[in-house]
Amino acid sequence: MDCKGDYILEMLQINNLTKKFGRKNIALDNLSLTIQKGEVFGLLGPNGAGKTTLIRLLIGLIKPTSGTAQIRYNGEYYDIHEDIMKIRERASMLPQEAQVYEQLTARENILYYGQIYGNMTDEEVRNRTEELIDLIGLRGRENDLTKEFSGGMKRKVLVARALVMDPDLVFLDEPTTGIDILGARTVRNIIKKLAKDMHKTIILTTHDLSEVGELCDRVGILVKGKLAAVGTPAELEEKFQKAGLEDVFIGLTTGEGVIEEDFLKQKKKRSLFSRILKRR
Repeated sequence: MDCKGDYILEMLQINNLTKKFGRKNIALDNLSLTIQKGEVFGLLGPNGAGKTTLIRLLIGLIKPTSGTAQIRYNGEYYDIHEDIMKIRERASMLPQEAQVYEQLTARENILYYGQIYGNMTDEEVRNRTEELIDLIGLRGRENDLTKEFSGGMKRKVLVARALVMDPDLVFLDEPTTGIDILGARTVRNIIKKLAKDMHKTIILTTHDLSEVGELCDRVGILVKGKLAAVGTPAELEEKFQKAGLEDVFIGLTTGEGVIEEDFLKQKKKRSLFSRILKRR
C-alpha cells in the first residue's frame, strides 16, 4: 500500500458484527475489523466460513443480527444499515458468478451499468466508460460484441462495470477465476493500480494464495464465522512459525500444526524454568 498524508484513514470499521440464520446457524460471530483507505485486504477462508455473508452485509444485501459496520466518506461515517443508499453510491461489488451481456458490446456493457447506478450524468458516464476501456486494455475491441470475447476479456469488462461509478470501496470475489494467465495478470495489474494510484480500497476474496501474496497488504482468515487471524502475509507466517501463507491457512482452517510464536516463547520459558528447578 502506498498511501500518504490524508489518504491514511479508516475506510471501513466493523464492530462486533454477528449474523445468524435461524437460532443455531451463526454465519458471522462477533467480528471486528478495521480496513484502511487504499488497502488491498484479502479475505480468506474455506467454503462456509462466512466470507460471502460478510460481503453481503457490507454491501447492504442483508442485515446483521447485531453489531455495526461503517464506511467513511468525506470525513463522515455511514452505517451499513441506516445509510445503505449512501453506501451503495460509494461501494461496488463484482460477484464471482457475474456475467456480461453477450449481445452488447464492451462499451455498451459498461455504459448500461453506469446508467443503472444513476449517480452520474450521461456525459460523466460516457467519459468514465472511455477511461475504463483504456484502463482494462480493450481499446480497439470496445465496439465488438462480448459474445466473441475470451473468458479473460469478459472478466475485464466485468471489472470495468464494477468500477463505472468510481467507487471508493470495491469488493472483488474471485476476480481471476476461470481466466487464462495473461487475463489474470491484467486483472491483478488493474487491482494494483486501483489501490496504489487511485487510492481505492479493495476487499478481495480468492483461493489463489500466490495472488494474495502479490496483491494484499493484509489478510484476514475466517474460520466458522470467526476472524481467526489478521495481519500482513509476513506477519502471519512469523506469528504462526510457518514457511508460507499456505501453511498458515491450512493450519488455521484444519487445526493442524498451528503454533503461535508467543506460545512457543512461553513454552521455552517454562522449559527453562523447569531446568533451573531441577538443578536446585
